[in-house]
Amino acid sequence: MDDNLELYEYSKQMSEIKLIKWNDLPKFPVYCDQLLQIVNDELSSMQIADENLLTKSMVNNYVKWGMIPKPVKKKYDKLHIAEVMVITLLKQILTISEIKDGILLQIALHGNERAYDAFVESFEESTRKVFKPITVEKNTYVLEEREIEYDRLAISSITTALSNKLLTEKIIKTKIKNYNSKP
Repeated sequence: MDDNLELYEYSKQMSEIKLIKWNDLPKFPVYCDQLLQIVNDELSSMQIADENLLTKSMVNNYVKWGMIPKPVKKKYDKLHIAEVMVITLLKQILTISEIKDGILLQIALHGNERAYDAFVESFEESTRKVFKPITVEKNTYVLEEREIEYDRLAISSITTALSNKLLTEKIIKTKIKNYNSKP
């Protein structure tokens, strides 16, 4: 496949990405296998090759490290799912310690629901801003200017960094594949 077409298709998909919001998370506790299914399904478009985005041992480690609360009777609620979603995305950019501190800070400032939804909104906006210019048929990449309020600067910065990382990985992957297939 032409690497520009592959990059275009991926960018189109990423610029339209929608993550599950707080009110759409399951309203009842789920078992670990269900939590894994929800998170992996939600984030599958960002999966690189065959690596697992989230495994049971990762979830167990997050509990052990105090990143997420212990499950109640082996069941995980909305907060668990939301925090695991955020951790799964941000561990590509930040250390586990930084993620833990950031989550605790956002929850302290905004509460569980608002902190999670603000993350989702910021991630969706960042992916749109980073990937949309590739879907426009031009020979240049024009990144639009963006106004960000100071209280959202940290969350916007990290979601933009993540979006740029995903774009860079896709460019490298498609260019190398194209380069290696040439005689």
